[in-house]
Amino acid sequence: MTSMAAGGLQMEEGLWRTFTSLLDGPSTARAVATRLGRPVATIVRNLNHLQEHGLVCETGTDRVGHHIERVYRLPEGAVRVRDERALGLAFHETERGLTLAAYNGLPSAAGMVSVCVPRERAAGIMDRLQALREEIENLQQEGGDVKLSFFLAGWTED
Repeated sequence: MTSMAAGGLQMEEGLWRTFTSLLDGPSTARAVATRLGRPVATIVRNLNHLQEHGLVCETGTDRVGHHIERVYRLPEGAVRVRDERALGLAFHETERGLTLAAYNGLPSAAGMVSVCVPRERAAGIMDRLQALREEIENLQQEGGDVKLSFFLAGWTED
């Protein structure tokens, strides 16, 4: 079982899936359960657990048939996530944002992720990023209709 730490919480797969299901926007527990193919009671427990750790917020209620259901969303601002899945998720969300921006006729979309790497691996990673930058610059010579911008910063947290 893979787990992650976010907001001091170790997240097993079910919590992770519940958490990431809210990336598409606010939702009721029933809607999350339907998307994930999980029982509503399980999703409600997951959402309550995530809410206790500040990783999910209630944003109001929604009438569904004869029921009033709570609507949940991700909190505003940054959430610190330590998990091997987080970087892939950030890239996926940036790609999804580009697709949605193009579909809606918007000029851009952006995503940002910060990762901490071992000091002894940082130089090698920077070398690989430099090679990627050079590859992208060579592609730029061919022209195109999608502009990618990069922001890179490095620091130590000693």
